Amino acid sequence: MKKHWNTKVSYYRAVDSLLADGHGDPLSWTDVVAEVRPRGSRTGFYEVAGPHAKKPLPHAYRLAEPGPVRDVACLLDRATAPQRLIDETKVWSYWPHRVGWMHELYRAGEVTRAAVAECLVRVLLDWAVREPRLASALEQSAPVCAIEDLLVIREGRLGAEAADQVLRRAIRLRLTPGSSTDGVLHQLRPELRPAPVPPAGNRRLAQAIDLLTRNSRAPYEQRRQAVAMMRDAIDVLEPVAE
Repeated sequence: MKKHWNTKVSYYRAVDSLLADGHGDPLSWTDVVAEVRPRGSRTGFYEVAGPHAKKPLPHAYRLAEPGPVRDVACLLDRATAPQRLIDETKVWSYWPHRVGWMHELYRAGEVTRAAVAECLVRVLLDWAVREPRLASALEQSAPVCAIEDLLVIREGRLGAEAADQVLRRAIRLRLTPGSSTDGVLHQLRPELRPAPVPPAGNRRLAQAIDLLTRNSRAPYEQRRQAVAMMRDAIDVLEPVAE
């Protein structure tokens, strides 16, 4: 297992080096193999990034429970093996930044989800500035572990594709000359803030309507109580609307 991981890292380093040196994306497998140190091979390349690679990144997401995190696997459906390798290289390169971010979260104690999301983007953009060529590859796609983290922060109120687009935009904006992290955050703040939890009265209203819709033969008293709940809910919601 350790040997296979070391092999993977040698290919990640090769991709990182090629992109940093200005080699255009897309890369070819021959480019990557030639860059691997001490020596690369076609077999090694496809063991790391081929369609039958050992422990491929998409597989880890497909094993997740159904939901937004599992949908991250769809973002990794790339046309070529070099593109799949770039995805994995992004995660490998970004991982130390992610570990540092999580460590700081543990130290910070109780913080709002909006603050956590903004901190995530700050860390991601710090990585992008340090690795601009790698961050720009695959149309500024973010490391998928950062997308996963944003999905967890938003508690299912954001889909995988939407999270991907938010972080792509963040990277693209930050790598624009003259841009700053604070400026990017200012533009993205509405998208990073979790949607407000509906007022309790709103839930009661929805439940009452659902009851009446599903069971038109409910006893008179039950229907009367449901209507009363609806009126109470409206009283709660009206001040909010003002």
